[in-house]
Amino acid sequence: MKKRDIIKKVADVSGLTKGDVNKAIKALVKVIQTSLQSEEVISLSGLGSFRAKSRKKRLGRNPKTGEIIPIPPGKKVSFKPTTTLRKII
Repeated sequence: MKKRDIIKKVADVSGLTKGDVNKAIKALVKVIQTSLQSEEVISLSGLGSFRAKSRKKRLGRNPKTGEIIPIPPGKKVSFKPTTTLRKII
């Protein structure tokens, strides 16, 4: 499902205009992005929680050459669904 499909469905269910739903979704995405940058945990009831996790420096392998290469430390986004969502799926 693409963003435009989500906007249409939310507009149909909520009775809001597509423009209002689009603004709300853009604002939600922006809030999630800035919260993850500052390493806050975002919990959405009925959906789950997002958090930024740090990855340690490690060794990897180049699949083409088989050469061992260092992989620098970094961050990733982790999502943990609620029990309710897991049961639905």
